[in-house]
Amino acid sequence: MPKAEVSLKRDRNVSIKTLPPGPSGYLLFTMDRLQSQPLEYLGEMWHRYGDLVRLPVMPGLNIVLSTHPDHAEHILSTHADRYDKSDFFLNAMGAVQGAGLFTSEGEFWRSHRKLAQPAFHQAQLIKLHSVMLSCVQSLIREWEEKPEGEVIDIADEMTRLTLKIVSLTLFSVDISGESDQLRSALVTGIRYVYRRMTAPLSPPLWVPTHQNREFRQAKKTIDRIVLEIIRSRREQPTENVDLLSMLLAAKDEETGEGMSDRELLNEVITLINAGHETTATTLAWTWQLLGTHPEVMAQMQAEIDDVLQGGPPTFDKLPQLQYIRRVFDESLRLCPPGMSLAPRVAKEDDEIGGYRIPKGSILNIATYYTLRHPDFWQDPETFDPDRFLPERVAQRPKSVYMPWGGGPHICIGKNFAVMESMMILSAIAQRFQVKLVSQQPVEIDPRFTLRPKHGVKVTLNKRI
Repeated sequence: MPKAEVSLKRDRNVSIKTLPPGPSGYLLFTMDRLQSQPLEYLGEMWHRYGDLVRLPVMPGLNIVLSTHPDHAEHILSTHADRYDKSDFFLNAMGAVQGAGLFTSEGEFWRSHRKLAQPAFHQAQLIKLHSVMLSCVQSLIREWEEKPEGEVIDIADEMTRLTLKIVSLTLFSVDISGESDQLRSALVTGIRYVYRRMTAPLSPPLWVPTHQNREFRQAKKTIDRIVLEIIRSRREQPTENVDLLSMLLAAKDEETGEGMSDRELLNEVITLINAGHETTATTLAWTWQLLGTHPEVMAQMQAEIDDVLQGGPPTFDKLPQLQYIRRVFDESLRLCPPGMSLAPRVAKEDDEIGGYRIPKGSILNIATYYTLRHPDFWQDPETFDPDRFLPERVAQRPKSVYMPWGGGPHICIGKNFAVMESMMILSAIAQRFQVKLVSQQPVEIDPRFTLRPKHGVKVTLNKRI
């Protein structure tokens, strides 16, 4: 069917462009499938229509699926001034996180990013290393008490471990216990956010539905507990080296002002959510991939034995574990924790890839498919850590690998997460043979992060 040509008049040039191709009919009528099988549905759209797909949700609301690295570079970097994070995304995430780094734009975001950035510099990460290592070693001691060959769900174990690490490095309180009020409330909040983001016609928060009442109670619990920690720390400063201490000490260079209690609350919630769920999901899939590729596990353990010489993965040793870093990067490519980056909305008419992008379009930068794009990844479904050898990385466009986002909004905690993940992988693989239980189902649960739906069942056998 021929595509209708539409005149596009702009203050830069006058050009004639067509809208991106896509399915007929409104997505609203197939929303059940989009909610239950988003990867399969959007993957079909990509393969059928190409790297830029227009998905009409309802009259006046269009989503544009973007899967090419050049598009991501355009939206996030070279023409970032033409796009903002969409209100649809900000309102859903902001319900639990408030106006934090992940849910803000403009001058507010820039000022907070500037205040928070020093807390994630290498000099500060060195101070947090010992806390991380202590958490990992504590888990290893637990596992050593288990009977040889006992089956565990390592996906659940990684969630518990990363939540303990992020809470202790953030504000020196362990919230990883099953009965912890804050942990339970955060789980409720995250589930609510996913429902809001995948059901655009859900009743607003003020409507007294069961889910809304449950969420409001969870949000009160989160705010109360975190504000108590912040206010207690202001009144009685400690010598604890954690991110909250660094954020409390941060001052604007021009005004000399720091963050208010409410601003700190929002940033703490943002860091808890971003700092454990995504890392735990990536680690869970890494163990699953290692279980199906024993030759990779063997090479990883050989490097560990050679570099660490039986000692712990200290901060200065981590950069020497180059193969483990490649394993982690490849796992993050093949099994990213998220399907896409935070959606952007076009503030004005634009052009991408020869197609017209009307003002108000919501751009879904679907990195899950970019990370599998056959134009840039040979045998994209194959697990191959050596894709990340320096000479092979240099042959690819930078924006083809963006699990951390891109442009000025790139993840502030990237170095934190990489250090944490490499430490966990090396410490556990040094001590145990982690073997995947055979014939277990492997399926992605697309709710919020792309977790293994049935967990990852493994057995542990001591190496040394």
